[in-house]
Amino acid sequence: MSSINSLNLISEYYSSNSEDEEEENEKYKKIGESFSVPQSILLWKGVPHHEEIIDNPSDHKGKIRTFKHERGNWATLVYVNYTPSDVMLSWIRSIGILLPKDSNILFEQFHVSLTRTLILKFHWIESFVESLKKLFQKTNKFTMELTDIKVYCNEERTRTFLGINCYSNVLNYLISTIDNLLKEYQLPLFYEDPSFHISILWWVGDKEDYLNKVLPSIKSSFNKFLIDYTEENYVHINELYCKVGNKLYTFKLQ
Repeated sequence: MSSINSLNLISEYYSSNSEDEEEENEKYKKIGESFSVPQSILLWKGVPHHEEIIDNPSDHKGKIRTFKHERGNWATLVYVNYTPSDVMLSWIRSIGILLPKDSNILFEQFHVSLTRTLILKFHWIESFVESLKKLFQKTNKFTMELTDIKVYCNEERTRTFLGINCYSNVLNYLISTIDNLLKEYQLPLFYEDPSFHISILWWVGDKEDYLNKVLPSIKSSFNKFLIDYTEENYVHINELYCKVGNKLYTFKLQ
């Protein structure tokens, strides 16, 4: 995003605030004042990333928003990126014969979530990103293991996922440290009993019962895949990511 566009965005944001938004900003003023923030978010540049603004499920394969898009609210996610190999993508396609026909491969982005989808106020973004930067500067590169297949359904039961479970002690450490940061912003913490996973396919609606019936066959296929391609068992993590609205921030690990 150019400096001019950024200034225009800031100007537009402040000029369009309603009285209600001003009252809410005042409520959170003390939170923002407790952090030392850079002069401009441009000191730490994110790169353009896709975003969804219009609440029209037909525009994004039937996905239903779990919160309403509002000016000044920025959907935020901290995560581990996963780039599947060609053989992994082939395996994902191969299990299609066992699955409902309306499945969607998550080509846009395979990842392991380290936060829930958070809602950041515009004036929190700078300090939040800077805090993550400092946090991850102290984190070493690590390896996570792909272990199993599991069915997941979101809290609203509007989407169902098939995921590859992951394991690493570092993931638990990251959740703990990120949660401490979220407490300072009074944002929701990660799940109490986290199940780290890479969602590989998804469906609109609740299809958990159906998928659990075919899960044993999928697990058997996955286990055979890991035996045949042992190099796919482990994923080396060198970077972590944070997506804020349409901006993507990359953090290199030690």
